[in-house]
Amino acid sequence: MMREDLTVNKGMDTGIFQFRHSVALRMRLHETIKVAGQTGALTCLDIGSPNGALSAFLRKQGGRWHSAVLTEEAEASLTTAVEENVHRLTDRTMPFKRKSFDLVVVFDGLEGFHADEAFIEECHRILKPDGRLIVNVHHDKSLSLVRGLRSLLGVIRESPGLVYAAYTESQLFSILKHGFDVYSMRSYSRFFVELVDCIATFILDGISRDLPEAERSIRRVYLVVSPFYWLASQLDLLLFFTRGHFLVASAKRRAWRPRNAPILMDGRSISEAVLSKAAN
Repeated sequence: MMREDLTVNKGMDTGIFQFRHSVALRMRLHETIKVAGQTGALTCLDIGSPNGALSAFLRKQGGRWHSAVLTEEAEASLTTAVEENVHRLTDRTMPFKRKSFDLVVVFDGLEGFHADEAFIEECHRILKPDGRLIVNVHHDKSLSLVRGLRSLLGVIRESPGLVYAAYTESQLFSILKHGFDVYSMRSYSRFFVELVDCIATFILDGISRDLPEAERSIRRVYLVVSPFYWLASQLDLLLFFTRGHFLVASAKRRAWRPRNAPILMDGRSISEAVLSKAAN
């Protein structure tokens, strides 16, 4: 796991604290940077960052960055972290001109937009003709114990942090294929890290952000779960042969047109079958 330089804005101390102690967040950043490559000469947009530190560290990779969020609370938090070029999305459109960006990175957003197909079409609209799209989504794994636990905890306490949409490789490919050429798709974040993250999220969502001691309580939770995150990451090394609970797809923009690929006997397209084999 890479170690990040944590010298960013002092106003985002809590976000940095969470990022430093969350293997799940650091893993998401690491996988995204690995796929994004060099961004120094690019105009980029990240969407739905779950922690301001992720957006801040992406900006440290170089290039001119903008960040977009779906809620007022996320907008305030992200503005504290990166100070400029923070935008609020509606559930249908993005406030950007056509062909504005070389790279669009999606952390969260598909499930919060009006429809995932509409979201991807908006990404296509704001990307330049040779632009790239990187999408992180929850991986819809069959017979997933973590998914069952998340559902159970969501029943115990209705919480936006525990309700999410998940996609199979085939489903993610299907919503990208009409305007993008998908050239890589891989999974990451295996069972034990996701288990710890699920429990931590449940506890954190029970903390009222309006309480004066909320920040102290959040830090205390991360201090407690930090060694469990580390242990989980070590145990996950033993599960190298399994699929992760997140997918990251990298795609290049092309003209928007329906593309119906030849279908195999099992119902998958040839491209989906290849991507399924290549994914971890």
